[in-house]
Amino acid sequence: MIVELVKRSVLQCFCHSCRAPLAGSRRSVPLKKPKSGRGGGGGKNKKVKFITTEIRCQEESRGGLRYEVILADPVTDTPPKPRPVSPTAKTPDIESITEKMIAAEERRKTLEATKLNELKAKMSRIEEAAKKRDEKTQEFINATKSALDQKMKIHTEKHEEFLGDLISKVKDHLEIVDKHRQSTTESGDKMTEEVRNSLEERLRTASEQREEHLRKQLERLKEHAESCARVREDNKQKLEKLQIIQEQIQSKLKDAENRRSIHEEKLKSKLVEHEKRCEMARQKREQLLLEGNQQDMEKKTVTASSG
Repeated sequence: MIVELVKRSVLQCFCHSCRAPLAGSRRSVPLKKPKSGRGGGGGKNKKVKFITTEIRCQEESRGGLRYEVILADPVTDTPPKPRPVSPTAKTPDIESITEKMIAAEERRKTLEATKLNELKAKMSRIEEAAKKRDEKTQEFINATKSALDQKMKIHTEKHEEFLGDLISKVKDHLEIVDKHRQSTTESGDKMTEEVRNSLEERLRTASEQREEHLRKQLERLKEHAESCARVREDNKQKLEKLQIIQEQIQSKLKDAENRRSIHEEKLKSKLVEHEKRCEMARQKREQLLLEGNQQDMEKKTVTASSG
């Protein structure tokens, strides 16, 4: 194939009637001026424009020729593959920007709603915990008070039973003594003086013993009453302490409520500031987009006017 092309090019140099390759399938190559190694003697070199896949013929000197064989590009039946077009960068338009801003606003609103819901759930949990703590404290106070009242009731009942038993024993003893005295007075005439004296002595000693026993019982009762008073005082102090603890708990709950309200106010102020910042940023972004669109329009008008 190359030999045939060379042959056709050589024949084209001498005979223009020969068939030459079509000009549309050739590339035009600019001709460079050949450098002559000899001095100024013969004829001047002519500038000739050649086509590829042919032989260039130039006169170097008188009676001398130089041939240059230029091969053509290989021809294939398959058409050349089109070059992939590089994707042009999409210029953002106002609709897409507004859609993105609306989506961002919706995301921001959903995020704020979730934050508020979490805060409400947290505050509800805190309130439930405080309510449970108050209920447990009240139950503890009621249980302690009922236990103390039960103990005092049992103690007073036992004390009353003891006093009733003691009084009944003393009455029985006095009745026995009176009966014995009556019997002795009735039979006094029959008894001798010694028996009477012995009986009187016995009665005296019995009365002394009885008085001593009553005095001891009264002392015990006084001590018991003092111990009851001390127990009542201790119970009163315990109740006062419980009331103080309850007041402290109530004050702590009030402080916690105040702190919670302050925290809610701070969160609300922060949310308001965040919304203000978002609004300012959105306005600034819209202004920048408008300025960018104006600059693009100015550039387009300048290019249109220059074109």
